[in-house]
Amino acid sequence: MDNLTTMTLTDELAAKQDEIISGQESLNLSKIYDEINSLGILAKPIQDYFEMTQDEYYNSESDGKLNLLQLNEKLGSLSDRILTNHVDGYVDKDEINFTYNHENPTTDGIYDRKTDFNVLLYSLKVIGAVRAIAPNELKKALSKDAVLSLGLAAHALANN
Repeated sequence: MDNLTTMTLTDELAAKQDEIISGQESLNLSKIYDEINSLGILAKPIQDYFEMTQDEYYNSESDGKLNLLQLNEKLGSLSDRILTNHVDGYVDKDEINFTYNHENPTTDGIYDRKTDFNVLLYSLKVIGAVRAIAPNELKKALSKDAVLSLGLAAHALANN
């Protein structure tokens, strides 16, 4: 995939924001998963993570940003998300730094589609901006847990 596909995907998602949040429009999961996988950050395709236990992920790949508190539960049921909210640094000096926030789309047992949509869209915008100009630095600097969160948000949006 070329380095602008992430930005193109964010434009498509943003154009259908209200419909996706309301549940009137379905996400193109295949396209989103392909984009996540094309980043080359995770060791496996994103689809392989949802049935993995939190413990399996923690011991094999997690970079410690996600709150993995129910280690016997499947990752697909995890409600913690890592939002990639900012990037700074110097591309020409190989110094790219991402800033992350924790988000939770579930409050008092109620799922909020807007939170997951925002995690997906906003994170992809920040990631896409770096990918467009510095794809090699992106691979060195981006959190695995943040990339997993993209998949978790899309998966939850499609199934709730």
